[in-house]
Amino acid sequence: MNRSRPRRLAVLLCTAALALTACADPSRESDARGSADPDVTSGVDSALTSYYTQTPQWRECTKTSERQQFPSGLECAGITVPVDYANPSAGDTTVEIARLKATGSSPVGALFLNPGGPGGSGVDMMGSADYFTAKEVRRKYDLVGFDPRGVDRSDGIRCLTDREMDQWRSEPAFDPRRQSLDEVRQSSRQIGEKCHEHSSAVVSHMDTQSVARDLDVLRAVLDQPTTHYLGFSYGTEIGATYAHLFPQRAGRMVLDGAVDPTLDDRATTLAQAKGFEDNLRHFVADCQETNNDCAVAGADVDAGMATIQRMLRSVAQDRPTVSDGRSVTPTNAIEGILVPLYSTASYPQLNSALQQALDGNLDALMAFSDSNHGREPSGKYTSNVSMAFTAVSCLDTVSNGVTDEQMARAAREMTQQAPTFGPYLGYGAAACQGWPDKPVKPLDTYRADLETPTLVIGTTHDPATPYPWAHSLQQQMGDARLLTHEGYGHTAYTSGNPCVTRAVDDYLLDGTLPDEGATCGD
Repeated sequence: MNRSRPRRLAVLLCTAALALTACADPSRESDARGSADPDVTSGVDSALTSYYTQTPQWRECTKTSERQQFPSGLECAGITVPVDYANPSAGDTTVEIARLKATGSSPVGALFLNPGGPGGSGVDMMGSADYFTAKEVRRKYDLVGFDPRGVDRSDGIRCLTDREMDQWRSEPAFDPRRQSLDEVRQSSRQIGEKCHEHSSAVVSHMDTQSVARDLDVLRAVLDQPTTHYLGFSYGTEIGATYAHLFPQRAGRMVLDGAVDPTLDDRATTLAQAKGFEDNLRHFVADCQETNNDCAVAGADVDAGMATIQRMLRSVAQDRPTVSDGRSVTPTNAIEGILVPLYSTASYPQLNSALQQALDGNLDALMAFSDSNHGREPSGKYTSNVSMAFTAVSCLDTVSNGVTDEQMARAAREMTQQAPTFGPYLGYGAAACQGWPDKPVKPLDTYRADLETPTLVIGTTHDPATPYPWAHSLQQQMGDARLLTHEGYGHTAYTSGNPCVTRAVDDYLLDGTLPDEGATCGD
């Protein structure tokens, strides 16, 4: 493999790093079962009827890690869907679902959950069902997590061996002074070809539109007239795409940590780089003010940021190793900082990891980076999140028209506006230009005509899904209400903020939306 690797920031809600007063609007109240046609196949193409009418075969869920814990009563099933909805006869693939039945005596239906990604496992998410949903929601709804097509248990794609994954992650970030973007394209094509060699045809059809179509099959298979949905981060893009494709079947949908699907790769990465820079400055300020043992103590925030930047430059120059002998790149160290920035509750762990790094021990930062890729301490990768992320991103992102000069200009702007993260996160479009599969055609419009209003949530200082994206998604959804969470970290429902908790629960349980302009402060 070519030793040049541009990286983009993942939108992933990293479940490994995780350990919701609205006023009633009577015009919005409705039964959570929905008012759609009770025939779950109404309007379905006859070529898809067999998929929509299959019966799940429930069984015990399979753990992918010895450390995994599933709640009692969790059951799984593989649901068959067409690889290519434009050509259903071309072959099938499987989507794995996990169901935890409602604890109450009068459940109102299924609530589908997705943690984000692309590449996050909704089945794994069920192991933390009590964290992701409130007790009353669990009493009323059957919770249903799913691994999107090509992810983990869902006929998951396989591309690199564990050793090859380690090698890929050890490659330095792309340096335009020493390398050509054609090398990046060639390296990406080689990895994509390995995915095709070791995976089913689904690798070419992991786009978000296909995932949303799968979700409608899951709705029907579980005998639901409408789709109630709770999606975080990239999971909001799945939910929004579903609402645009099936507006009459969209039920109560909570989209927390909203993604703007209309942005191109350069705008997305720049916004995220700036978001993480902002959150890192908040960490440094908090550390200097509240922690007597602060790793980045100094005269001010700029001094603390400079300390971290020097550490990253030192990693690039010296290529230190961790205890198991692997060399550490600035990209590994950057990921090690990004993961704990997803939640302010992880600030103590980030401080400890930086203390060790500044003393020459990169083990803790590398462990955070490993968690982002699903790597166990044993060296085994128990998740295909990295390759799934790449496949979905390249299928969803139209980057063929982006020139080398445009990428270079965007990289310079990113470095100027996010000096800590920007130097290591540019040129992502080149990787997708080399990916062997063509991107899918975007939706003609991103404005849904919904019967049931959607609840969009944005956090003012969300690093991975910046707050302006929530405003944009609210407008694209047509009939949607925006709830603003003032604070830092990624997503809001799991932040522990009681105002957000009440607003989301009221909406899911009885259809009550927060007031226009509602804001929940930390």
